[in-house]
Amino acid sequence: MLHDREAFAKLVQIHQGKIRAFLVRLCKQYDTADDLAQDTFLKAYQKIADFKGSGSFSGWLFQIAFHCFLDMQRKTTRRAQVSAEYIAQMELSADRYDRISTEQMDLEKALAQLKEAETAAITLCHSFGFSHQEAADILKCPVGTVKTNINRGKEKLKQSLAKQKKWKVA
Repeated sequence: MLHDREAFAKLVQIHQGKIRAFLVRLCKQYDTADDLAQDTFLKAYQKIADFKGSGSFSGWLFQIAFHCFLDMQRKTTRRAQVSAEYIAQMELSADRYDRISTEQMDLEKALAQLKEAETAAITLCHSFGFSHQEAADILKCPVGTVKTNINRGKEKLKQSLAKQKKWKVA
């Protein structure tokens, strides 16, 4: 196993510059390209047995890199669409329902800016009263991940709501 890791490390060393340059051109952000390159080599390591040798190893890596880029792009686009749709829906809801307070609307807009995992954990535990363990079971993740997502989400909510200056955040 150690020998395989060393061999793969050499392959990474040989190809990482080209893969990273390719990804920088696609996403136009160095940090994102670095993350995608790391994902590329992780997936390649996990799927090395799938490489049949019918094409070049380099081409196989570039294919993985491109798919990592497309996955990231789809997630980013979909997240932006969902956030925009949700905010638009909340604005429509505000027009329809006078009973929704300004504070509730502000909170909903702030929640829409969180990562899905943070929103899910906060909503399950704080809005619907599930325990951390129950939320972990629902989300199929460790309890520690639920707690981390809640803490990160709360901190982001505090910052977002504090920026609005309407809220006094403790």
